[in-house]
Amino acid sequence: MARANSIGQSEINWDKLDKTKFYVVGAGLFTGVTVALYPVSVVKTRLQVASKDVAERNAFSVIKGILRTDGIPGLYRGFGTVITGAIPARIIFLTALETTKVAAFKTVEPFQFSEPTEAAIANGMAGMIASLFSQAVFVPIDVVSQKLMVQGYSGHAKYNGGLDVARKCCMVGKLWFKPTLHLEVGHILEMILHDQVPCPSQGENQPGGALL
Repeated sequence: MARANSIGQSEINWDKLDKTKFYVVGAGLFTGVTVALYPVSVVKTRLQVASKDVAERNAFSVIKGILRTDGIPGLYRGFGTVITGAIPARIIFLTALETTKVAAFKTVEPFQFSEPTEAAIANGMAGMIASLFSQAVFVPIDVVSQKLMVQGYSGHAKYNGGLDVARKCCMVGKLWFKPTLHLEVGHILEMILHDQVPCPSQGENQPGGALL
């Protein structure tokens, strides 16, 4: 038990964490990053769904087309939907991750693995569970936002907002039918590698070491 606690305490101490600051600062940073990168996502999505007869063949022509027809707001189609769902999904992910990590360490402790192996298994389990919970919220939001990004473009349907998209997707049963296995695997690998990449201790000089 002490071994599991010692490993768990080397991570974030969830019981002593100021959760208000944790969530507020995290949500603020996430929102800022999303605001900065969202136009890139809109342009990328339009390029992916463009048909052969569309004149816009590269990112710059897509941007010019959006600005010409919709102005700056066109670069943020579906943004409100993404923020509405992404922030709760992020909170769910971080909460599930930290609260299940210590439990995962306790689960693998009886097998008497080495500490690096225990850390890899426990982090992988925590990442998988947290990702499953968060994707249950975010995947429908992602489907809706992508349909809003391309509405009326290259022959795609037009909608009266996110609720209209969700309603029509539910009618055909395609709101949650989006591949997410790669997201789960990505989170598992990320969490497994999190504690396996060497990090130089304070005062040590280790050229080439990873600074996490």
